[in-house]
Amino acid sequence: RGRDNRPRLMPSPVPEIPFSAAELDALLLAIAQAQAALPAAETLGSAALKLKALARSEGNTLSAAMDERFETWSCGAKDYRLHQDRIALIIEAILRRRRCRVEYQAPSRTAPKVYEFDPYRLLLVAGGLYVIGRVPKYSGTATLAIDRLLSIVLQDTAFEVDASFDPAKRRQDAFGVSSENPIEVVLRFRADQAPYVRERLWHPSQQVTELPEGGIQLSFRAGGLFEIERWILGWGDAVEVVSPDDLRQDIERILRSAVSIYRL
Repeated sequence: RGRDNRPRLMPSPVPEIPFSAAELDALLLAIAQAQAALPAAETLGSAALKLKALARSEGNTLSAAMDERFETWSCGAKDYRLHQDRIALIIEAILRRRRCRVEYQAPSRTAPKVYEFDPYRLLLVAGGLYVIGRVPKYSGTATLAIDRLLSIVLQDTAFEVDASFDPAKRRQDAFGVSSENPIEVVLRFRADQAPYVRERLWHPSQQVTELPEGGIQLSFRAGGLFEIERWILGWGDAVEVVSPDDLRQDIERILRSAVSIYRL
């Protein structure tokens, strides 16, 4: 009948949720590690100010100064601050399971393509943000780079996530972003570079074998040949591909081509 007769939301008390000093440290450390190029960086910054104020109020000056004692550097990361609206739409589509109509510019094409896409998950790999999903008219999943999405339109059509989609298996099978059939890779690293290889986890399936002369043999099972080759080439002459033969031949061909560029 009138404005006063409309139902009103009754104020409800906000429960007090205490944080331990270790929990505050963990939250502030996670914020400090977040990449500045991600669209939520400013929001995380304001959240960090509130967490630091909470830490100071409890006399925890070490936690409050966490961001002054931790730096994050990233080489080759992309800047996603200009893609905030598209990322927000993708997140909404994932949460609501709504089909999208996307315009996508693949690096290998001269012109963008427009098609329907069912987004499943966002994926952050090596400074790049991607969305994994399915193009309805094809089987299997597709991975799209967020910065190559020129437009996104949410549709009313709902979708169901394919029952065969297994993010854990995808991570186990992939060396990076690409989803391909995994292959058995065996590499031999020179002794002077062995410490740098040994101290990192390059893939969940990796196995390290010590060699008599001080080098190591690294083996793993993964897909994504382009990314594997690019990673191997980054080690220069400190690595030898033992198997598979196709990969060994590809690396040899690329190195011969590189030598021809620098030959006087």
